Amino acid sequence: MKYLFVILGLLLTAALWLTHATEPQALDELPVIHWVIDPAPARGQQIHGFHLWQIRENLGRTEVLVNAEELAKFRDRHWSPPIRRAIAEGNPLGESIWTGEVNPDRFPITVRTPKCEMRLDAASNDLNKKLVQGVSGVAGDVIEAYSGGEQMRYLASSGMLLDLTEKAEAAGIGPAATYPALRPALFFQGRQYAFPRNVAQAMYWVNKDTFARLGQPMPDRRMSFEQFEEAGRAFVEAANPPGGRRTVFFADQPMLENMRRSLGVGTFNATLTAATLNDPRAVRVLELARRWTHDLHLFPSAAERSSFDTAGGWGGADIQLFAAGQYGLYSSGRYALMLLRQLKEPIQLAVIEPPNGGLPNTVLTGGQSTVFVSSKHPDLAIMFLSYMASDLYNQQIIESGVALPPRPEATLREDFLHPPEHPNEWGVHEVFRDSAAEIAIVKSLSPYVLPVVVQRIETQMLEAVMAGTLTPQQAAEDATRRINDEIARNVRDDPALAQQYEKDLTIQKQIDTARTAGQAVPESWLLDPYHREVYRRNGWIAAGEDREGLP
Repeated sequence: MKYLFVILGLLLTAALWLTHATEPQALDELPVIHWVIDPAPARGQQIHGFHLWQIRENLGRTEVLVNAEELAKFRDRHWSPPIRRAIAEGNPLGESIWTGEVNPDRFPITVRTPKCEMRLDAASNDLNKKLVQGVSGVAGDVIEAYSGGEQMRYLASSGMLLDLTEKAEAAGIGPAATYPALRPALFFQGRQYAFPRNVAQAMYWVNKDTFARLGQPMPDRRMSFEQFEEAGRAFVEAANPPGGRRTVFFADQPMLENMRRSLGVGTFNATLTAATLNDPRAVRVLELARRWTHDLHLFPSAAERSSFDTAGGWGGADIQLFAAGQYGLYSSGRYALMLLRQLKEPIQLAVIEPPNGGLPNTVLTGGQSTVFVSSKHPDLAIMFLSYMASDLYNQQIIESGVALPPRPEATLREDFLHPPEHPNEWGVHEVFRDSAAEIAIVKSLSPYVLPVVVQRIETQMLEAVMAGTLTPQQAAEDATRRINDEIARNVRDDPALAQQYEKDLTIQKQIDTARTAGQAVPESWLLDPYHREVYRRNGWIAAGEDREGLP
């Protein structure tokens, strides 16, 4: 009987070995890492660029083939099609590496190969799937985090992300490698966990052809609320005959967060311990949004917007309405170019900032790349983030029009400012560049309430105002109460969170006391990046504080 068990054990061991040996990844010539991200069309080019970049930077192996026999052996190895393509493109011999006979006089042949292969894992891109796989120890090596630091905080708080702080500078992905305003979005609890894949900010696109057709002057790049309203009223009056149905609007929607921030009030206080949406300045923004929509018709109401779904054949697609001249302005980031460049008839474009009440601003966000803490190849995953700081990757982002590139210096290139194939965009790109450098501020993300909850409550607040079921003041009070109730509930249910909350409340009281007395405060007290920027612009930060360690 014991021999039977021995034989069965040997057979089982052999079967396991055979199973592993015949798995696709086990046959690969190079280590394989996986990128958890959406399957956008650009992914193929970005992954190919990574393979090619490794060859050009000599990060992989260099092999010297001395004769045809060695070349044949090289060809017979388990190279995947993407790696074969990169090797052909990255070496002088080109496709001859893989096909046909090579003249004996060409030997010895030097061939450089990548260090690893990257593969797409779009099936795991759902946030819940990322969290489940992460805590189970089976996630992809590089994990995309969306919404300008929002998803990264979820993932980092679960303990599933690799702390990049100590390795970031050597890898060329430290905070100094990207936009200064973006720094807070790369950090969680004072440690760096991400590097930007791209950088985005919403502004108003301008259809210059529509303004010219209506005989309206081009709107200024920077406008106050009053100037925006004046320009909008003139536009809609010129576009819509008196007494007829309104079909043309100044813009698709108001940019409420920018407007609120421009008055000096954010979603939260300076320590992120309480919502401040009931501040009189925030209420004023809701009043303006309702006035501009229902009284002056600068924006379409919900009913007017739904009518686009059934009339005109546009299917309610805002960017098509913008192209057709039914919106003079369209709120979006540089990523709108992916659709605008597909139009059969290019339109003349410009970009302007959201209207402001004194503090011009944009909200800086974008995609981020993070590394799974239990990756079998953490150094290779970090190398992929280094690729995102490379000239090759940044050039791909510039050409795609998807967003701003991760490295600011890439936006100084002539082909970024004046893309040869798109002269209708000239004058647009420096506005995105300059805004990211001069007026951009990242999102305010409180550790005491989930961002998705805040977004839902803010959306419901605006809907109530627009529907007339609540006044702006009532809607603001209701939203503030609901967010603060969520904060209180989360603090009550988490003792560790409650301890930090009490510390931050103490700091908030110190800030309030100092500001009441007209005194500056230490920058380290300002936990909200928005308030930090407001205090900086107003000269309310105490001089001489060491910024080391601040996110």
